[in-house]
Amino acid sequence: MMRIGVAALALALAGPAIAAEAPPLEGGATFISPMGEPFRSTDGLSGAEHWFREADADHDGRITREEMRADAERFFKKLDQDGDGEIGPDEITRYETEIAPEIRVASTMGDMSLAKTDDQGNVTPPPYPTRLGAGRFGYLDMPEPIITADTNMDRAITRAEFDTAAFRRFKMLDTDGDGAITRAELPKLSAKAATSFGHGHGGGGGGGRGGRGHGRH
Repeated sequence: MMRIGVAALALALAGPAIAAEAPPLEGGATFISPMGEPFRSTDGLSGAEHWFREADADHDGRITREEMRADAERFFKKLDQDGDGEIGPDEITRYETEIAPEIRVASTMGDMSLAKTDDQGNVTPPPYPTRLGAGRFGYLDMPEPIITADTNMDRAITRAEFDTAAFRRFKMLDTDGDGAITRAELPKLSAKAATSFGHGHGGGGGGGRGGRGHGRH
């Protein structure tokens, strides 16, 4: 009887924690993170879920401001190929053409009518779709998230500028203002829109993260 009672108590205590665990994030296999990093999933989970699990360093189901900035710093180091403390023009080009070619607005093999779709895959009136570039694959409507961090418009993004961008984007996603981003407060992504790039409209490119969130292409 004592053993049954102890087991029942353990289950009762664990129950709320299990119930509170949010389901995996929805969306397609391809995801562009708030800081511009591509995630390309091959295991059935969304790319967004892989990003969340990586950014949530302590795996408590919340991305804090510090975790968001640490995730941004990790990606900054990857983009700063020559290690000079800034993402320069050549490194921006490398990002746009090799690391995340999905963000290119004209990624439709020359047929711009294919680009005129919203984030649900519906055709929108010309001249532009409701979202362009990286905005089609992520939470923030930013066609080029690296250039967007260049606050002084000198075609180079310093570590300080990238860190500032991480802080601002964190605040945009922390909708309840409690200092952490949870799965529940993130927008729902369309699986159809997020996979449209990979089905006949261009290549993959290198540098993305896939599989279970740890592989590199």
